[in-house]
Amino acid sequence: MSYEITHVRLDNVYNGSEDLITDVKLSDGAIESVDSVVIFIDSQMDYFFTDHLGSKAQVDSVHPEGKPAYIRTKPNQTTTDNLLSLPRF
Repeated sequence: MSYEITHVRLDNVYNGSEDLITDVKLSDGAIESVDSVVIFIDSQMDYFFTDHLGSKAQVDSVHPEGKPAYIRTKPNQTTTDNLLSLPRF
């Protein structure tokens, strides 16, 4: 099953970094913590968002050594499909 992320909540609105996303809102209105999304992605669940051009951008979990896991878009050739481009809630 695929889940579309439509909004993000940041821990610090003044510092735009994907590792500061704390929660996401899905297209069905559900709100999930990033900790939960990381677990679900690691369990092979699919998360994505649709960029302003209508293209799907896949979301991946990142596990940096010595730091909390976070989510980001899968790396590609563009930065316009960044989770931080989504509206805040």
